[in-house]
Amino acid sequence: MLFCSPIVSFQFMRKIAFSGFLLAFSSFLFSCGEKEDKTMPMHKDITQAVYASGKIFPVDYYRLNVSIPGYIKEIYVKVGDTVQVGEPLFAMKSEVSNLNVATARNNLDLATLNASENSAYMTAVKQDVGLAKEKLELDSTNYARVQGLAENNATTKSNLDQAKAQYAASRQNYLKAKSSLEATRERLKTEVKNAQNLFKAQQSNSNDFTYFSSVSGKVYDISGRQGEYFTPQQIVMELGRIDNYEVELMVDEADIHYLAKKQEVIFQTEAYPNLFLKGEIKEVYPKISSSNKSIKVMASINLPDGISMYAGATLEANIINQRKTNALVIPRYYLTNDSVILKRKGKGHKEKVKVELGVGNVEFVEVLSGLTTEDEVFKK
Repeated sequence: MLFCSPIVSFQFMRKIAFSGFLLAFSSFLFSCGEKEDKTMPMHKDITQAVYASGKIFPVDYYRLNVSIPGYIKEIYVKVGDTVQVGEPLFAMKSEVSNLNVATARNNLDLATLNASENSAYMTAVKQDVGLAKEKLELDSTNYARVQGLAENNATTKSNLDQAKAQYAASRQNYLKAKSSLEATRERLKTEVKNAQNLFKAQQSNSNDFTYFSSVSGKVYDISGRQGEYFTPQQIVMELGRIDNYEVELMVDEADIHYLAKKQEVIFQTEAYPNLFLKGEIKEVYPKISSSNKSIKVMASINLPDGISMYAGATLEANIINQRKTNALVIPRYYLTNDSVILKRKGKGHKEKVKVELGVGNVEFVEVLSGLTTEDEVFKK
């Protein structure tokens, strides 16, 4: 004996919607013996939504990394601690700063030594002045001697001119040497002053670096330990507010044209599977990820009192694109592209009819024209 009964088929496609979420009904597939698979158009409310997955984070959530490489000297907080703006989080001991201080100290010592009147550098410069002075004195004496001879017609005019030229050149060289000595003194004094300023600056930077919280919130994670070495690329802590959350969603690039700011979003979390939370789109980022061909969307989320979330908790979302009330719909199951097989009321034959479609989701699609509630629609 054949027993006939309706079989309810609950289709589920996470690409568009949650199981039992937004779409409260599935198509009824009647199967009994040789009976055909058919339905009739009906009026019902329908919602079109874009599926997305993502994670929840506190607003002002940030990952704190060090600005210079060094060792963690001390950590002042623990995971889960509540912190206030300006509260110290941890201290770093920078080996780079210590090295810079040592280098600046060496540069200052060298500059001070060079500027000393007894330094090898200054001695060499003053020696050049001394040699120029000795040469000037010799040429001056020689010039005076040749002048005396010339007055007594005891030498030629050529010898007098030559002695005069040598004296003038020596005098010029001596004056240049003296000027160079004074300029060198001033330059070395300036170098000492600059080296002192740099040394003081490096000393001020050589103290332990203390990092402070920029938000009032919670410490969600600590990656570092006391004595551990960190570079500027490494994250030491993760912090964020505890009174406000936002959601980072990833949406398939095929659905980009459905997205807009302020669209309603319905969330379902793993932690609270029977609780549906609301929010709205805050930002649609204008860049597609090359790794997963998706686009990032930031959305707000409204949490009821007594509900707490963990940073990084996963969730799923439906981004509401359109809503229609009392729309004429058929189960998507009966649609082939944009056509259906139907039998008009009062007619005994089936025909393929092209229909105009409107809002749709994974289970139902709105029919704008081509069908009435009296038509029977068959599965091909």
